[in-house]
Amino acid sequence: MKVLFTGGGTMGPVTPLLAVYEAWKKRDSTLEVLWAGTAHGPEKSVIEAQHIPFYSFPVARFPRYVTWEWVLAPFRFVAALYKATQLFRFEQIDLVASAGGYTAVPVILAAKIYGVKIWVHQQDAEILFTNRLTAPLADYLTVAWERNKKEFGSKARLVGNPVRSSVLLGSKDRGLERFLLDSTKPTVLVFGGGGGAVWLNRLVQEIVPKLVQQTNVIHITGKGKNQTGFEHQNYYVCEFLDKDMADAYALTDLVVCRAGLGTITELSALAKPAIFIPLPRSAQEMNARMVESSSLVLDQTDVTPELLFETILDLLHDKTRLLELGEKLHRVLRTDVADELVDLLSNKKQAS
Repeated sequence: MKVLFTGGGTMGPVTPLLAVYEAWKKRDSTLEVLWAGTAHGPEKSVIEAQHIPFYSFPVARFPRYVTWEWVLAPFRFVAALYKATQLFRFEQIDLVASAGGYTAVPVILAAKIYGVKIWVHQQDAEILFTNRLTAPLADYLTVAWERNKKEFGSKARLVGNPVRSSVLLGSKDRGLERFLLDSTKPTVLVFGGGGGAVWLNRLVQEIVPKLVQQTNVIHITGKGKNQTGFEHQNYYVCEFLDKDMADAYALTDLVVCRAGLGTITELSALAKPAIFIPLPRSAQEMNARMVESSSLVLDQTDVTPELLFETILDLLHDKTRLLELGEKLHRVLRTDVADELVDLLSNKKQAS
């Protein structure tokens, strides 16, 4: 069987697909996989590290604000659609799998033209624009939240959101050795998703000199966004983590992050306490509402460096609350569903 996964631009639509890929490949060594993504997104290096053939597609998007991209988007979409049709013409693909992202629409439209089966997964609590367009074309439609099943209707199947098995295999000892941090101090992990977050980086820059006096800090800035200029033995800063992310999680006592559903899924699976600061006017705000009873959610407009610093230390000093937050987040979402999705897709393919 040959599957074309499509997703990129950010790691959001990539991680659930990788979770399914890992589970499927473990079960079926003959599985063939291709990936359609973006040329400059963070996904390219991750996918190629898995030895998956990667095809870069033009990005055709319509931002919520007026920009010159609106003029170029139709031309980019036609170019992406043409490239997708050529891919289907020369590759005998059995299934296209998408969890949203910039490349999904032209690839799925081409799949429909060629009669290829389509799976669309909706992970964010707010339905993505790309999934609103592609869900009617899907042969299999799955969702992470009950609210989305109600919105999509009987066609949708509620499953939760799959987590990569590799994320669950981290080691605290290996993390200490890898990041060269102080084993006597708690560790705070800060990141803004696969693409990073400039606002969060600037906030951390202001507090990290004080924070490292009492904690270790692992700070993932995003590619091209490492401008901290600060060095300390208790501070590890990098632009991106892939294979070492599991060890970073294992070492971490508290996470400060945005509220992408991929991030929420991994933290839920690992029962990691978190401070979520969703990106304003984005789907992350609805994601944050889904977990606000099980985590600490802050509004970006209210957050100051002093507030974040005090909030981090207050939580780290309250071990009982940290444990409670982690346990609550663990129960908010089903994450052990990769094998269930493989069953769904492989069985339906055989039956069709």
